[in-house]
Amino acid sequence: MKHLAILAACTASAFATAADAQETAGSSGLSLTTGLDYSSGSYSADEKTEILVAPFSAAWRNDTVRLTASLPYVRIDGPAGVVLGPDGKPLPGVTGVAGKRSGLGDLSLGGSITLPTLPIGLGIDLTGRAKLPTSDPDKHLGTGEADFTVGADFTYPIGPVAPFLSVNYRMPGDPEGVELRNTYAASVGASMVFGRSIAIVSYDYAQASSPLAKDARELFGAVSTPVTDKVNGTLYGTAGLSEGSADYGVGVMLTLKL
Repeated sequence: MKHLAILAACTASAFATAADAQETAGSSGLSLTTGLDYSSGSYSADEKTEILVAPFSAAWRNDTVRLTASLPYVRIDGPAGVVLGPDGKPLPGVTGVAGKRSGLGDLSLGGSITLPTLPIGLGIDLTGRAKLPTSDPDKHLGTGEADFTVGADFTYPIGPVAPFLSVNYRMPGDPEGVELRNTYAASVGASMVFGRSIAIVSYDYAQASSPLAKDARELFGAVSTPVTDKVNGTLYGTAGLSEGSADYGVGVMLTLKL
């Protein structure tokens, strides 16, 4: 099961999970996704940072394998020294410029393998992602280094409800002039199918990559439903519970299945 990591890395995410859950067992093929994501918060700084992301991503899947590639358009409006970090959230303390800057962000490549369901009904996915520094270094949208994430997702369906636990280990690059550390992140929640739609709620926690930042804790909610036979629409929102999170975030995604 995937969880939300859409900011800049278009990580993915629970809204992606909601879209995936519309697909029937045994389905395979290519899908394209785009949308808009807006968030605002101070992230332990004195000034607020506003971020707008328009992700463009492609995914291919079969019964056991899912491959993704995403390249977002990013606009940041905030104080100097704030860029998007390995977890897709603002990272203070990196060389940067104040005010508005925008452009294509970092390319994110991901993959997951679904293991055979255990006899007790537990589903397990093993995941990996690489974020490559493709953004313009003069615009200070990212750290300028490659970041890597590995993780596992556990799902236990109970009728129309599926509780889940997602854990990740992030390994950031080593940008000049700032100390970044390897971190853990986890999400716990549940999805529920009603008719042809699905809703998902979760509590998300992520350690801060920089000693200058705070750990992130937030609530996430999403609803996904078919718009046509080929298009899924997803609405989602987040509410920050700590200084390391955005005060709030909202987004909409459209996924076309080819």
